[in-house]
Amino acid sequence: MSRVPITFLGQCHISGYPGVPADAAFPHVCRSVLQAARPEVEIDLVLAPYNHPAELPGAVRAALQYRPRVIVIEVVGWLAISGASAVDLSRFPRRIRTAYERARYLRHASRMVTEQTQGSGAVHPVKTNALALANSVLRPLLPRMPRATVGEYEACVSEALSLIGESTGVAAVVQGPGAGNFAVASKGMPADAVERYRAVNEMARRVAGAHGALYVDRWDTVSAGFFLDGSTRPTLAGHSTWGHLLADTLLREGLV
Repeated sequence: MSRVPITFLGQCHISGYPGVPADAAFPHVCRSVLQAARPEVEIDLVLAPYNHPAELPGAVRAALQYRPRVIVIEVVGWLAISGASAVDLSRFPRRIRTAYERARYLRHASRMVTEQTQGSGAVHPVKTNALALANSVLRPLLPRMPRATVGEYEACVSEALSLIGESTGVAAVVQGPGAGNFAVASKGMPADAVERYRAVNEMARRVAGAHGALYVDRWDTVSAGFFLDGSTRPTLAGHSTWGHLLADTLLREGLV
């Protein structure tokens, strides 16, 4: 039986959270649909979280070690929402930029050191002693990451897609953020949240097109009951919608 590794780069959507267990998050839903449609192959998942757009290029470099067939980059609207202000790190002195980059890369790379197989098929989150060290020692030393501007986010996604494009046999998929839960005032949604989310959604479409990557538009998937109560996170049904959408797209485009 041949194996088809698919890497997902995203935030909590790929790994689950209270109310949505890990095996019900959309990558697992996607895997189940693909597995049912293609029983002659074994779909492997590699789950690689990123916390800030600046981590994407390093995350892609680490993910390429798994020789994936497909890398799915989830562009997250919230990363252009959270934080009181955006800071252009390129204006920092070089030594400070380098310190930021090294710390971010080390923290992310620690998640990608070894594989842990769970359930049927291979699922590779990263749980290592290095990760524990990063969480206990490095995390308190890291300054709070500033909110990225849409332009900064686009540059990071573009660099990540360029790295994928240099790797033979690896297909790139970019997922738009989907509309946010704009009714959740308690989460600090700014007055222009809709415009920010739309700008991120259009950025994702634009950068995917510039690199010839497959774009999955999730904007219109959001409807009543899509989010957990008082939260910006999708419900089990929301993850099912996203997982089926992605699986159907991958099958239609012949990527699996």
